[in-house]
Amino acid sequence: MEKKTIRQRFSGLVCRGIIAGLLVCMASVCPANQDPASQYHCVTRFENGTINWSTGKITAMGMASPEDNRETSHESVPGSARADANRQIIEILKQIKINAGLSVDAYASKNDVILAGIEKTAGDARISKQYYTSALAVEIILETSMLGGFLQLVLPEKIRQIPKINPEIHPKNDAVKTDTPPYTGLIVDARGLGVEPVLNPVIVSEQGHDIYSFVFISREFAVQNGVCKYLCNMDQALTDKRVGNHPLVLTGLRKDGKANSAIAISMSEYRILEKTTERHAFLKECRVIIVTDQ
Repeated sequence: MEKKTIRQRFSGLVCRGIIAGLLVCMASVCPANQDPASQYHCVTRFENGTINWSTGKITAMGMASPEDNRETSHESVPGSARADANRQIIEILKQIKINAGLSVDAYASKNDVILAGIEKTAGDARISKQYYTSALAVEIILETSMLGGFLQLVLPEKIRQIPKINPEIHPKNDAVKTDTPPYTGLIVDARGLGVEPVLNPVIVSEQGHDIYSFVFISREFAVQNGVCKYLCNMDQALTDKRVGNHPLVLTGLRKDGKANSAIAISMSEYRILEKTTERHAFLKECRVIIVTDQ
């Protein structure tokens, strides 16, 4: 009777593994389940996970098998796979670059609070997929976000909250008439420059004037939405709600500054931005997209 029960349990696990595997395969080939815009997302890929710089999502895969848990029951295998995925997601979080010369790992190495926060971010990750292989191994994919608590931990302290900006009100007779609607955001075309996504990008003029840096950013928006959004397609950027319906588009000339950590634009475009009074509002709220190569 005991042998029969074990055999039935084993058969049930195999069936569940086969069904789950088929479901995963079906999902991977069905384009109807995919967001068409995701093909233009900027994604950094690792052996066991990804960083999506367009959505802020971070994924990591963990695996465990009965052979790894010989002294425990089959029921403990999913927990082991989850623990492995947690380790992978922590490693990915540490590899994120705050700027071109500083990784999260280096920044957090001497700060126990940040290290604990990274572990909490991994611990709070949700399971987006879980399935059994034919060998009864379990694979788990965890998903978390860099937006929110993680950014609060790792963004430089010099990015502070900026008080509410009240627009300057002109007397009716002195109002400046213009046919050009106000700009609603900023897009920087950095394609061809070899720009790698970072959490805290800097944009300057070719003569070194600050265009977008901590001086212009209010922390609550940077933490909630990220300092900027990265996309790998200009058409997608132009229609993205982050920059509104009339974004100002600037073209990156080259990488500049220490460790090539800044994107430089021309002086002529810098002057255009300087004449744009509404820039203070959309820069403060991080309504900025950087378009890079795929």
